[in-house]
Amino acid sequence: MEEYNQEAIEAFGKAGRPIPGQSLTANPDEPRPFERPPDFTNFKEALDYTTAELLEEEAYMSIVGALGDGVPVTDLAMQIGYVGFREGKWNPDLMMMLMEPLMYLLMALAEKAGIEYRIDDEDDEEDEETEQTLLEEKAKNITETVKAKTSQGKIPSGALPSDIVEKIEALQIPQESLLAQPEETMVEEGETEPQQSLLERG
Repeated sequence: MEEYNQEAIEAFGKAGRPIPGQSLTANPDEPRPFERPPDFTNFKEALDYTTAELLEEEAYMSIVGALGDGVPVTDLAMQIGYVGFREGKWNPDLMMMLMEPLMYLLMALAEKAGIEYRIDDEDDEEDEETEQTLLEEKAKNITETVKAKTSQGKIPSGALPSDIVEKIEALQIPQESLLAQPEETMVEEGETEPQQSLLERG
């Protein structure tokens, strides 16, 4: 009887990869969101939906903060696209079609907020031994296309639909950080001082 290496079995189990045939054990009556028909099959409808989501104040403040911290535009666009796929919004093909306009949208938000951004990790060292998946290769090709089109440092005209450009231009982005402390206000005569909290009392 053949003996199995227990250490190899445990290492394989901790690798985080699906076990062969694992998808066949799922309940077919309760499919995951990405196993159902996608919510969007039309490119423009999917782009409009994503734009509306990204222009919500909480979302764009997080995006602008991430771009300001040096997160590449490509990585953010891939993350947004992948989350939409995982939630069943679109299939992988439509996700890749959305990549380029999503990158322009993120760049436009950064320019609106006056933040410098970087398109990809060209300065980071890449491990040559790491094999890239087909999806990563496609994303790399899209990134190269976007970099070529934005070589003058500006988003090319017509890269985004005019209605989306108008929404971005009308967007009001606060200049101060949401985490900045509020300025102390002077108490005028006749006014009572603000009540101290229990922690401020001696």
